[in-house]
Amino acid sequence: MMINSDQVLTNSLHLHYNESIMNNAVIQIRTDQELKEAAQKVAEELGFSLSSLIKAFLKNVTRTKMVTFSTGEIPSAWLLEQMAQSKKDLQKGDYYKFDSEKESLAFLKKQEK
Repeated sequence: MMINSDQVLTNSLHLHYNESIMNNAVIQIRTDQELKEAAQKVAEELGFSLSSLIKAFLKNVTRTKMVTFSTGEIPSAWLLEQMAQSKKDLQKGDYYKFDSEKESLAFLKKQEK
């Protein structure tokens, strides 16, 4: 029986492909369609597939032994300024305090005039 070089190459590639598949584990998760699509969109915006993004996340978790979540939202300069002013006002006691919703609404109505 004579084996040609194309057949040897094909068998070699097939064996390599099968070994590669066997070294991969499959993780299945259940999530709603909306979350999956939103995650895929973010992954694409970052230049990843959803699968590679999840794989990178798992590698990071095993490397750092930490899970970090972020909304990615950074407060604007205006909001940071307002927060700093609120802190100063609290420290000085320069704020209003109400015992009920009715009392606070009455105060606001007086401010409208």
